[in-house]
Amino acid sequence: MKVRVHELAKKYEIGNKEFLNLLKDLEIEVSSHLSGLSEDQVDKIKSHFSKDEKSADDEKPGKKKKKSKIKEKNKESVLETKKDKSKKKKKGRRTDFFVKKADTEAGTVVEEDGIKIIKMRGEMTLGEFAEKLKINSSEIIKKLFLKGQMLTINSPLSIELAEEIAADYDVLVEEEEEEEIAFGDKFALEIEDKESDLQERAPVITIMGHVDHGKTSLLDAIRKTEVVAGEAGGITQKIGAYQVTKNGKKITFVDTPGHEAFTDMRARGAKVTDIAILVVAADDGVMPQTIEAISHAKAAGVPIIVAINKIDKPEANPMRVKQELMEHGLVSVEWGGDVEFVEVSAKAKINLDILLETILITAEILELKANPKKRGKGVVLESKLDPKVGPVADILVQEGTVKIGDVIVAGESYGKIRALMDDKGMRVNSAEMSQPVEIIGFNSVPEAGDTIYVIQNEQHARRIVEEMAKERKMAETGKKTITLESLSESFDNENLKELNLILRADSKGSAQALKESLMKLSTNEVAVNIIQSAPGAITESDIKLAEVSSAIIIGFNVRPTTKAIKEAEVSGIEIRTSSIIYQIIEDIEKALTGMLEPEFKEMYLGRIEIKKVFKVAKVGNVAGCVVVDGKVRRDSNIRIVRDGVVVYEGKLASLKRFKDDAKEVVAGQECGLGIENFNDIKEGDIVEAFDIQEVKRTLR
Repeated sequence: MKVRVHELAKKYEIGNKEFLNLLKDLEIEVSSHLSGLSEDQVDKIKSHFSKDEKSADDEKPGKKKKKSKIKEKNKESVLETKKDKSKKKKKGRRTDFFVKKADTEAGTVVEEDGIKIIKMRGEMTLGEFAEKLKINSSEIIKKLFLKGQMLTINSPLSIELAEEIAADYDVLVEEEEEEEIAFGDKFALEIEDKESDLQERAPVITIMGHVDHGKTSLLDAIRKTEVVAGEAGGITQKIGAYQVTKNGKKITFVDTPGHEAFTDMRARGAKVTDIAILVVAADDGVMPQTIEAISHAKAAGVPIIVAINKIDKPEANPMRVKQELMEHGLVSVEWGGDVEFVEVSAKAKINLDILLETILITAEILELKANPKKRGKGVVLESKLDPKVGPVADILVQEGTVKIGDVIVAGESYGKIRALMDDKGMRVNSAEMSQPVEIIGFNSVPEAGDTIYVIQNEQHARRIVEEMAKERKMAETGKKTITLESLSESFDNENLKELNLILRADSKGSAQALKESLMKLSTNEVAVNIIQSAPGAITESDIKLAEVSSAIIIGFNVRPTTKAIKEAEVSGIEIRTSSIIYQIIEDIEKALTGMLEPEFKEMYLGRIEIKKVFKVAKVGNVAGCVVVDGKVRRDSNIRIVRDGVVVYEGKLASLKRFKDDAKEVVAGQECGLGIENFNDIKEGDIVEAFDIQEVKRTLR
């Protein structure tokens, strides 16, 4: 049996990463820390370490060298402290508040090599541009008028027109892209860490994969708790984060939903993770959400460990899974790749220890560190409005320590932490790095995916939130522009039928996921119009809103209040509730399908050739015919074709077989017929018989 790399590294008390570098120096080729070593390779490593031991014994008397090293270290530390002192500011309470802006403001004038340059970002009014040029705006207006362009002082200038105007004054115009400054950088919330303050932290693991491949069951088996039992339809429908301990080391798991509706939630999970575990069912193989999960993990730039689940099933085929994943760039270490594959069974609890061991080894190589001493920072995994305690957010602490009493801010929400709950529902006083925790204390429900920061005081937090609200409002206002294209589209969509909906869900993330899934159902004929989407129970105000807007209320994992039920009965408002997202989507899809205008299709029946035309008193012309193809019925639609041109389209007035009325005449039979509201029939005319059938339409 081959010795694994990590086993040998453990023996010599060397980290896996260092050991892999050593093997590289010794010209021993291995793929990863889980690779097997031959006897010759092991002997080579042993001889290397025996040489090192001898050289160490030879250098024992040389204590002077050690002393000199200590001196050098002391010298370095003195220099570092001097540097730190020079950088330090005067101690005292911080009262300043500033917002970091982009380096250059829109319309900044600079001079390079004697040439004046106006740096434009977005649109600028003619008056503002004239000011930068130091020219009277009326002069520019006059010039443009002579060129056939009528503009005023408040008219916006495009970059092209600005360049044209500036050229007359030997000035250049440069377009600058607006810099997007991250939330933390904008408000100077990011603090650079010292290397000496960094400590090892628990790895954050995201479990990803297709629906019903056993992600939650696997996590459940690891945690030895029944999570899956409490979930509707056996599908995970909100992010959950949990901690387990293996060999005295903590591992944080983030469980992401498998249904396609939760793409964004899965993406958020990938962004906060260190290692992604891709769960693939051995009996099912690679599926659409499996491929999607791979994309998210690769985009996040995190290592992937593949857990081939359900190997206890008779129809399990792990080899097929490995082959299918090769097509998507995931090659097993056994086959010369760099991806660890672990065959497991959540149900039978097979190889779970090996999976955890693989996670810890991979985490060791990654050298995951963070500063526990700094002010806390984390990410909102999920948020909701609890009717008893108010806004609640599930967060993952990424840096520092978060504790009760801390002032926090996340996007447009802020507050003071009143309570902290760990993943087991126990109250805690603080949460450390890589720890999932539930926070109570926000003034409003934060957005899932927002970064959470611990702030000096509430005043500072309020100022940040105000600034953020202003920016978002301005951004929304800026988007509301009217163009000829948009007006044209609105005229085209005058006949658009809309289904008004009010959405309520158990969490903000779920509400957003449901909203996006329903919006995708819209077409150019029928559309979903979401009037309101929010977390929380269905209330009386929702019923009143639905009444005035003729909307249907959809509840996902929530129920209406007693008052809301009574109000809905009186108002006749429909409330649909479900705990399974795809049931809601199917119901709305059926409703939209019913709103589609029917589509009619022509069904060919037969062809008749007119052989002779007879004039009948009080009736008009009747034709003696023969059915040359198919059949003709008394109630058929017909068209008369003369010399390849349609001369009439309508209905039969009569259909006879000899002297009797006939319901149907088939190919080869003779018949007589009269045409409704058409008397100009001639010998040689062809009569085509057809039916118009209503075709059931679908959205896709």
